[in-house]
Amino acid sequence: MSQTALAHLLASCQAGDAQAIAELVETYRPALFRLALSILDDPAEADEAAQDAFVAALGALRGYRREAAFTTWLYAITVNVCRGRLRRRGARLRLRRALEALLRLSQAVTPRPEAQAIQAEAHAELWQAVRGLPEPQRLVVVLRYEHDLRLAEIAAVLGVTERTVHNRLCAAHQRLREQIDPRP
Repeated sequence: MSQTALAHLLASCQAGDAQAIAELVETYRPALFRLALSILDDPAEADEAAQDAFVAALGALRGYRREAAFTTWLYAITVNVCRGRLRRRGARLRLRRALEALLRLSQAVTPRPEAQAIQAEAHAELWQAVRGLPEPQRLVVVLRYEHDLRLAEIAAVLGVTERTVHNRLCAAHQRLREQIDPRP
């Protein structure tokens, strides 16, 4: 969607245009649902979180200053909604299950069973290592590699500097290297 079209859509949403709101939700809902699912590992809860994120975004739309991309702003709201849900239920394990679910969804089908087994084992080892990362590093890895966000976007989503994102990503890479290939 072009910047002009997005600006017009957002202005219509601010004016209370139900059709514009429906278009906004239809456009961004799949991405927000995927993000919420990757964090919460529960389709029903991810659906609710995406809805909560839209309600929060529509309520805060007047405060959107266009300093960051609109998707980055929406992702930040969604991450915060999901974090609140995780805090309320104290479910770190749910985030771990989300990575397992993402792994199952993202595995490519290979024609040979041997190749598929080797690939599954490698993916399982990698995501097992990712699950062992501290939450700040794990979130950066999920946002970078599962949602293809740039460092600047991740920084905006998490409310930290790009340098912090870079440092967390480097630390995560180092930890993953050590866990997966412990050779000196």
